[in-house]
Amino acid sequence: MACKICDKIKKGSKLKIYEDEKVIAFIEEKPAVLGQITLLPKEHFPILEQVPDFIANHLIVIANKLSSALFDSLNIQGTNILINNGVTAGQKQSHFSINIIPRNENDNINLEWKPKQLDEEEMSTIELKLKEHTAHIGAFEKEKKQKPIPETKKEVIQDEENYLVKQLRRIP
Repeated sequence: MACKICDKIKKGSKLKIYEDEKVIAFIEEKPAVLGQITLLPKEHFPILEQVPDFIANHLIVIANKLSSALFDSLNIQGTNILINNGVTAGQKQSHFSINIIPRNENDNINLEWKPKQLDEEEMSTIELKLKEHTAHIGAFEKEKKQKPIPETKKEVIQDEENYLVKQLRRIP
């Protein structure tokens, strides 16, 4: 069975707001709040664990830029960057995605949960299991480099305002 998301990517959509060689972003058709964005890798990966590191990194960078665009265009107070990874975690389609949800005070979106109180033995057991399975973290997949294509002319575009300055202005 074909992936509905892959079909949507191939067909295109008038709701597309960003695209590059690796990822594509759409305004959500049935949003939790106005302006919700769904960011997807163009290549089919069902869950985060299957996304190559260099694409996962690129997705986070673009999610950050899209979040900034929401702040600038919709005058919002915050964003939630949400990944539902697997059916049990609320993933509706078998194609990895990142949701960027614009937030304002009293928007009636509730993403809070009650923390559990674990005893020391439970915490120690979990800690040991996780340490055993995270010992190999650090070796990242690199993108295979293609032969460079000679460029004929580079155009330098200077942003009127530094990106970092924009970000600092948002800090409450």
